Amino acid sequence: MKPYEYHPINDDHVTKKSNFHEDLQEQDSKNTLLPSNHHVQTLKPYIPTSHKVWEQPHKEKILKLDWNESTLPPSPLVTQALQEYLNTGVLQWYPDTKNTELYTLLAQYVGVDSDQIEVFGGSDCAHEYILQVFLDTNTKVLIVSPTYDNFRARAQGIGINTYFFPLSSDFSLNFEALNEAIINYTPQMVYVCNPNNPTGTTYCSTQLQNLIQAHPYTIFLIDEAYYEFCGQTLSHLTTTYKNLIVTRTFSKAFGLASFRVGYCISHAQNIALINKLRNPKSLSAFAQIAATHALKDEQYMWAYVEEIKNAREWFHAQLDDLDIKTYPSSANFILVSHIEDLYRLLEQHQIFIRDYRHIIPNHFRITIGTRTQMEKVIEVLRGGGNNKTIYVIFLLFIHASNFPFYTIFTPKILLVLCLLYLYHTHSISIPSHIFRNPY
Repeated sequence: MKPYEYHPINDDHVTKKSNFHEDLQEQDSKNTLLPSNHHVQTLKPYIPTSHKVWEQPHKEKILKLDWNESTLPPSPLVTQALQEYLNTGVLQWYPDTKNTELYTLLAQYVGVDSDQIEVFGGSDCAHEYILQVFLDTNTKVLIVSPTYDNFRARAQGIGINTYFFPLSSDFSLNFEALNEAIINYTPQMVYVCNPNNPTGTTYCSTQLQNLIQAHPYTIFLIDEAYYEFCGQTLSHLTTTYKNLIVTRTFSKAFGLASFRVGYCISHAQNIALINKLRNPKSLSAFAQIAATHALKDEQYMWAYVEEIKNAREWFHAQLDDLDIKTYPSSANFILVSHIEDLYRLLEQHQIFIRDYRHIIPNHFRITIGTRTQMEKVIEVLRGGGNNKTIYVIFLLFIHASNFPFYTIFTPKILLVLCLLYLYHTHSISIPSHIFRNPY
């Protein structure tokens, strides 16, 4: 069949179409689902963070530490440029399909040629295109895990066989064992998040390079969403190794999560192949403007990164003092292990964190904000978040004899009620042996 050749619809096609609609009507009458990708039908979906944070009426009072976004607004240059575009831009046009200024600035920032970069509506979108372009149904991808679970869901949803290489108990990566797994499973792609989400672990660049070099026919997708917070990258190797693809995002250090801007770095031949499928008008004009002007104010971004790194070390030490188990992190978050429901405790104080118990039992991930913001978290964890409530209850306890119901709520009963309230709000913890049956 020649490209663009016209083929009229014959009666057979019409008959088939009619039968198809009859089948749909029959399915509707039986209240059944439409035909769909069978991989999706059995797919375990990616579980996002709770939607409660968006339902709160006073968002200015919320400390959102659940999805690793920036806790501060982006550079003022971004908001100024967006306001100008709203006033003078051609809003009725599709966005620029090849924004030269953005690509030039991004290439300078990364340190590669502009034909080695492509931008997307978030690094998630980049992952989707990469999977579709380089893998077929029933090919294999090896995922170093536990890690960012959305990639797994996307791969399985299009019929790619996913295998998982487990990290050690301390979340370190055994490169020798990983090399053996690649030899045994022969995956077409290996996915590594570095620094890893949600553990915060950074893997050795030299050992990663050795793997990439040792397996030239295996694609290595390195997710560097948190690159700015660790400073370690493999982007400079993309010219040398055609089997290396690096993805990054503007959602973390640059503070542009709501604009959904991501990009991939790879050999120019790989980028050209991706662009055969990529929709060139998929990145909105507002996203392009935001990313461009964020890159024009790198100093603002790096100052924020430095603040986060300092706050991360301080917060880590504070958690150690509270005997809350943590793991070393090179990203803008810390993974903690705790048997109590930290999510519920902090949520009562308008602080939202990521509940990771569906993947790692008894583990929670806390995004790192500024030092001032993290001091609020520590205050709650130390029990200070209910200081005012405790003070009011204390006054009631002291002056209980002044109330007519003193005969019912004796000081002992009132004290027990106070303790139960504080336990319920997680202001205190009650030793488990108190609840044991002595008989």
